[in-house]
Amino acid sequence: MYKKTFALPLILSVTLSMFSSCKKEKDNNEELLLLGLLASSPYIEVTPTSGSITIAGSANVTRTFDPKCTGVTGNKTFKFFLKKGTTKNLLVNFMGGGACWDGKNCFGTNTTTYFKSMDSLNPLAVRVAFNGILDERNALNPFKDWNVLFIPYCSGDLHWGSKTASYTDPTTGAATTLEHRGFDNFLASINYIKTTSDWTPGSADKIFVTGQSAGAYGAIFNFPYVKEIFPSNEVSVLADAGNGVVPSGFQSESAVGKWGADANLPTWVGNGISITAELGEFFKSVSLRYTTSRVGQYSTKFDGTQRYFYNVQRLLQGNLTYSDSATLYGRSDGSQVADSVTCDWVTRSKTNFTTAIAQTNYRYYNSSGDVHTITTSNNVFTESSGGSSLLNWISAMRDGVTGWNNLDCKDRGNCSPPATATSPNGVSCTL
Repeated sequence: MYKKTFALPLILSVTLSMFSSCKKEKDNNEELLLLGLLASSPYIEVTPTSGSITIAGSANVTRTFDPKCTGVTGNKTFKFFLKKGTTKNLLVNFMGGGACWDGKNCFGTNTTTYFKSMDSLNPLAVRVAFNGILDERNALNPFKDWNVLFIPYCSGDLHWGSKTASYTDPTTGAATTLEHRGFDNFLASINYIKTTSDWTPGSADKIFVTGQSAGAYGAIFNFPYVKEIFPSNEVSVLADAGNGVVPSGFQSESAVGKWGADANLPTWVGNGISITAELGEFFKSVSLRYTTSRVGQYSTKFDGTQRYFYNVQRLLQGNLTYSDSATLYGRSDGSQVADSVTCDWVTRSKTNFTTAIAQTNYRYYNSSGDVHTITTSNNVFTESSGGSSLLNWISAMRDGVTGWNNLDCKDRGNCSPPATATSPNGVSCTL
């Protein structure tokens, strides 16, 4: 069953707590996005309930789903959003918003490690907060005529999870459970598309799967499911700002231990796909399995938020005494991450990108600077630091035309290293 909301009052003021990894510009912590609007939204809101979906083809599985947010105050009810285009091509967008896998980053003071304000998210907020390839009003947008499925993120699990996890709140010592149901939320959303004729793509229509930050991981992890659900369609996937650099053992601790993502792995992909593999290997496995699909990645060379999270992951593997998140982890723009950790992240990002480049259907775009995510920002229309227009690169990916190449700011000799606490003139790393 699905509950749909089609309209909102014309005058609306909503205060929406947005985690910094959802944003397009740097910031050092969670900020309040005040929306006082005299407008309507093209999105409709759908609230799904539990159910199941049967996926034929190579998958040959039936999955049950129980859509939920983590369950903390203000973050209880999952819903997704739809926007009608003038074609039945479908853009599937996974929202970003960090991740949590430990009491010290799921709870605490000044914590900004996952989006937990789903109850406040509504069609007007989605309209204003997310632009770029989601804005049908921009004539430059290569997806302006497409239907849109916007899958919000309120589960703290990279859209991978199907598990109830127990944590200890470091400020109170209380045992608390969180629902990590991001995979369930995805299945509930895509099942609506599959079973509702107004939204189901025709066999000749295209599907483009993408996501930002945490949503980038949701996009690549769930792409094989989308492809198997719509086997006749041309389906592509672009991960925006999800480079997959993690410390050894992190996937076992979080993705398996806390989120239960191992049960959701698209094992039929084969080619060595693993929940604990480096993300570059995951991309390689997917590219090898779906050779007629186009698989892409985008990131800035020094992405500040990704470096911040890599540092948080490293810190939480140690024996930390909790104070507050801002003191413990530093600024979420990555400017207080040690230069050695920054350069380690840069090196490992390059390795993850280059792991899959032997596949003719995989490409990456690595731009200059450290700003986190771009596809739902209007910066997507002007970015060219890789040596050519990012917009043209995405359009070539969408259309499968020649000229879709790997692009890297290092080949132009200027990747704009950011200032850090110890290198105010710009960190120096081997690129």
